[in-house]
Amino acid sequence: MHQLKLIVLSVSVLCLTNLKAQNAMIKSHQMDNTEKVTSAKQHQITLKKGELFLIISSITKPGAQEARNDYFKKVFPIASKSGFKPLANFPIDKVVAGSYRPNNFFGLYSWPNQKAVEAFLKELPNAELKPMRLKIWDELKQPAIIVDKETTLTFNEGKVYEITMLWNKKRLKEKKIKKHGGHILFSAPVSGYEDLTSGNAPQQIAIIEWNSEEEAKAYKYHAHGSLDNEEAFYTHIQIPEKK
Repeated sequence: MHQLKLIVLSVSVLCLTNLKAQNAMIKSHQMDNTEKVTSAKQHQITLKKGELFLIISSITKPGAQEARNDYFKKVFPIASKSGFKPLANFPIDKVVAGSYRPNNFFGLYSWPNQKAVEAFLKELPNAELKPMRLKIWDELKQPAIIVDKETTLTFNEGKVYEITMLWNKKRLKEKKIKKHGGHILFSAPVSGYEDLTSGNAPQQIAIIEWNSEEEAKAYKYHAHGSLDNEEAFYTHIQIPEKK
C-alpha cells in the first residue's frame, strides 16, 4: 500500500461533534460542480480522477467542544483555500463489527490532489496541528483513497448504508452482498492512512447500500466469518439543506 503524506492534517478539522456547526459547514460548501442535492431524497457527489477521497471518523473527548471550535476556526479556512471539501456525513446508527466505537459520524471529504495537501501543510505544519488534535480526540481515523476514475455516488434518504473496512487481505463478499439485495456503491484499496493511536491501516474500504437494516442483518448472518478482520457500521445519509 502506498502511504500518502497527507492525512495527518486537515481532515481532523472537520470531525465535529456539534451537528449544527457541521451542517452549517456543509451547507456553505455544497451545490458546486462536484457536489449537489439532486432532489429532496437524494444527495449526489462526483469524485474526479486524481482526487483524494477521505472517509473519516473519530472519538471526541468529553468537554472538548471549545478546543474543537477553536481548531475548526483556525484550520478550515486554510484547508478550504487549498481545495479541501466536505462532501457528505453519515450518523453512526450501529457498530456491526470490530471494537472501534466512534461517537460522532462518518464524514466524506476530498482534496483536489497531493499538491493541495502539501500547500496546506506549508501554511499549517503538523507540529502545530498535532497538539491541538490530541486535546480534542481520543481517536481520529483517516483512511484516504486515490480516485482512479471519475465516479458519481448517489445516496438515498431512507436507505441503510454500511461502511466497512477490511484488514489482512480479507476480501469483500460481493456475490453474497448482491444475493442479499445489497448494492456496492464504492469499494477501493486504501492509499494512505492516519490515526492517533498508531493502529494498522485497513487494506480496503467499501460503502454498501441496503434497502433496510433487516436486509443488511440477513447478509451478516449468512456471511460466515465476515466479522473477522473487519470494522463495519450501519449509517444513513444526512441530506444537507438547500441554500
